[in-house]
Amino acid sequence: MASACDGDVIVGYIRMNNIQALRRFTPKNFDWNQGHGETRTLLLILAMLSAGADTYERRLRVIEWMLKAGADPQRRNSQTATPWQIWKTHDKENTMVTVSTAGRSPISFAFACVEAMRQAASVDWSARIKFFEGALELMATTKSRPDENIPVPRSVVDTWEAVREMTSTHNVVFEAADDEVSAHDLLLVAASPVLKAMLDSTMLEGSSKRISVKDTPSSGVRLFVDMLYSSSSRDDPDCEAALVALELAHRWQVLGLVSVIAGMLQEMLTESSFVAIAEAAVLRDLDWLQSSCVAFGEKNAKIQDMLKKGTLPVPVRKLLGAVQAPDATEAEEGPKGKRRRFHAP
Repeated sequence: MASACDGDVIVGYIRMNNIQALRRFTPKNFDWNQGHGETRTLLLILAMLSAGADTYERRLRVIEWMLKAGADPQRRNSQTATPWQIWKTHDKENTMVTVSTAGRSPISFAFACVEAMRQAASVDWSARIKFFEGALELMATTKSRPDENIPVPRSVVDTWEAVREMTSTHNVVFEAADDEVSAHDLLLVAASPVLKAMLDSTMLEGSSKRISVKDTPSSGVRLFVDMLYSSSSRDDPDCEAALVALELAHRWQVLGLVSVIAGMLQEMLTESSFVAIAEAAVLRDLDWLQSSCVAFGEKNAKIQDMLKKGTLPVPVRKLLGAVQAPDATEAEEGPKGKRRRFHAP
């Protein structure tokens, strides 16, 4: 279980709706079902309590992220948790709504809030009711994402790095745009059903043990191969290499590697890399990376200015909430010179 300090940090970023910071600072094996503070209130209930009217959509994305990270919507809250109260500032006495949180699960609490606010017929709670209904929908449909990372002794990583460096025993070559990258066929066949089909077939790749990726820079191919061996690299990969490695992992159905490289790209989010990473997140349906891009884009003045001017690619505009494109031509083609396109084989 995380320390009290860890819990305070997590709650702080939940209240800020900062998914990127949550991804960065949430400790490994963090207990999302712990009680917080003196009242031992569940974090998922706290996330619903502290939502501001101007941040409902962003808070729902945080709640979705928490559910995927392991927050249990059916976990019972502490019996010591204090009631939740809300009122209109112009008439606190006559508009106050009180809902008990003690012993309730996040689901039952959200239902109780919706019911209590609906019964307050003289007060317009429609926006907050919609927020709670959105949270209920997420709790009903969002599946917890299992932890894909397990501790591995340093000696095991060192062994696989040493195997990676045994280039004289490599028997498969990737022909990239500017160089060749080699690997062991056994590893490629075990990791990828697509590469297995290619290398086991009577086609050119199977007979020659050479795979053409002539439209791809070798830095990205090399990162892809490095990650296959040991989920690490002695190089210092840039965003372009990581995007290429992501495309190859997706193309060749190395699904575990897709999520690892998506995590790398999350750490590479900058103003200049935002468009390329956000497009890749949408194209590959990487919800965690999409959430990070949204959180980053919402706070960046230049990206917000591009969004208002309609100069972002259509998928990125949709990701940031601008559903309609300025005109039909741009919706089909996107701004010229802005996109990094990937092509299926």
